[in-house]
Amino acid sequence: MSKEKIKELEEEIEELSIQLSDMLCVALLLSGVKEKYIQEALDAYIDNLDEESIEYGVKEILQNIENLKSTHSKFFKD
Repeated sequence: MSKEKIKELEEEIEELSIQLSDMLCVALLLSGVKEKYIQEALDAYIDNLDEESIEYGVKEILQNIENLKSTHSKFFKD
């Protein structure tokens, strides 16, 4: 694989990572996270990811958000 192709793929991965992070922020906001806590909530969400889980879909994402609600209630609106 050429260096140019590798660079192109790295840039695409970076763009997708940014989009994924933005989408996760939207999901957290829609679940009730206060805007002032969004970065902390995002960090806590990532810290709580199950590293051993091979499959990670909608069900797991929702469960992780529910876990955040119980472990980091200050992030969420009253």
